[in-house]
Order: sequence, then structure tokens, then C-alpha cells
Amino acid sequence: DDEKMVVLPPGHGATAPAKGSTAAALLAHPPSSAAMAAAMPAASALAASGAMLDDSTERLSHKEVEQRRREKAKQYFDELRALLPCGAESKFDKNTILQNTIAMIKQLQAELDNFREVREAKMGSKRGAAQASSHDYRSSFDVTRQPLCFCGLDGAVWDANAAFCSLLGYSKPEMAGLSLLNSTAPCDSDASSQHWQRLISSGMCHSDFYCHLIRKDQSQLMVNIDLNLLHKRNQPYCFLVATNPTS
Repeated sequence: DDEKMVVLPPGHGATAPAKGSTAAALLAHPPSSAAMAAAMPAASALAASGAMLDDSTERLSHKEVEQRRREKAKQYFDELRALLPCGAESKFDKNTILQNTIAMIKQLQAELDNFREVREAKMGSKRGAAQASSHDYRSSFDVTRQPLCFCGLDGAVWDANAAFCSLLGYSKPEMAGLSLLNSTAPCDSDASSQHWQRLISSGMCHSDFYCHLIRKDQSQLMVNIDLNLLHKRNQPYCFLVATNPTS
């Protein structure tokens, strides 16, 4: 009886109580404790429903992560299966794939170890052959009666055999570093230098000429110089000098 009815415009349905009257009625007649107690289970149920919704969303997120992890693992196993001799079409389970992979890795490791052993054995035999060849060359270089020496591009003696040392009257240690250009008599010095430089600049490999060499006792000896330019990696490296006394 206390509520006032508000007439709605046509098309908006039946009449509804005015808001002000409803608020006044609530203030005048507050809900009883029994009514509030009856309403609490409904509120609790609503809150529990929201919590379950959030928990469901979180569990769904974990499921998506797990699903992606499994899909990635399956992709890796498929790739591993394709690398094995059984091929990508095999129906082996994951444990069998892992077992076959371990066996293949062990086999490849054994083959690699065997390859290394064979390679080291070959390298050892090559080093032995090279050492034997180097020893034979050294023996031939030292005992030959032909006076021979190796010189740098500047004419300094690197190594000389016994016949060359005897020709100029020096001991083997004294020959090391001795300049053949400086040991050439002044009358032949310029012409001799031109022969040396011509080989370096022209790309030629051989030249021979006559000149006087100065021995340790300052005496001069007429010799025929056989000059040979040696290359290393397509670049001038050193000279092999053979001398032939004319008297």
C-alpha cells in the first residue's frame, strides 16, 4: 500500500515501483536477520563459482603449455627417426628410437677413432720417409766433390758443403753468413751483382758467369758460377750456387 506505482509509456510493459519509494521502504523496513542469512549462501555460491572459473582458466593454460611441449617433443623424435637407417616411415616407439640413436652414435665414434688412427699412422710413415729423404740429401750434399752452397737473396751464405768451404779456405762455421757478393773481387763485383738481381727481377731461374772470388787468405780464384734461383710458393726464395774453378 505504501509503494507508489509509476505508469510507463506505451510499449514498455507493466508498471514498476518508483526508485525513491523503494529506497524509502527499505530504510523504513530493513531486512530481517533471517532474510540476510538466507541470502548469504547465494553470495558464497557466486564467489565460489568465480574462483572455479579462474582456476579452470589457469588449468587450461597449463594444459596448453603441456600440449605444446608434447608436440615439440614429437617433432624432435620424428626428425631423429628420419636420421636413423630405419627411416621416417618406421613405427618404432620413443625408447627404441633412443636406443638405436645411441647405437649409431657409438658406431660413428668407433669409425672416427679408427680413421684418426689410420691417419696418424700414415702421417708417421710420411714423416719417417721425409726424414730419411732429408738425411740422404744431407749426406749427398756434404760428400759431393762439387762446391755447393745455399744463399739468401742478399747473397749471404746459408749453408755450404765441405768442397765449397775448402775452395774458399773457410771452416763450415765461418762460412755461415758470409756474403758471396762481398767475397767477389772488385773488378767483377758490379757484373756479378747484375746477374744476381736479374734472376730475381726477370723470373729466370738460371744464370752462369765467370768471376774472381776472394779466398780467406786474400788470394783470388777465377771460377765459373752456376747460379740457380729457387722458388717457394711461387716466390723467389734462395739461390743454389755451384762453383767450378777454372784452374
